[in-house]
Amino acid sequence: MLEVDDITELLEFILTTTYFCFNGQIYWQKFGTAMGSPVSPLVANMFMLHLEQKLPDTAPEDLKPKLWKRYVNDVREVVKKGSVEKLTEFLNELDD
Repeated sequence: MLEVDDITELLEFILTTTYFCFNGQIYWQKFGTAMGSPVSPLVANMFMLHLEQKLPDTAPEDLKPKLWKRYVNDVREVVKKGSVEKLTEFLNELDD
């Protein structure tokens, strides 16, 4: 049976050894998960859940969405007029 450390090590390997070919050149993807990888939707869901859990407790009142619907990493939200850019900046800072 795999231990948590084993799963973590395997996941790190999968996420950091993504190579692809474009125009006959081989490239190494340095950031993000690979599109088409079976593990990518799982990682995207875990990350988005992490953001969603932090948002209500940390966002200023004027930035909290009135509605937040998500499918994997696509989000539809209802926010105060003119606050979309501020909310985006806030969410990006949560990633630090």
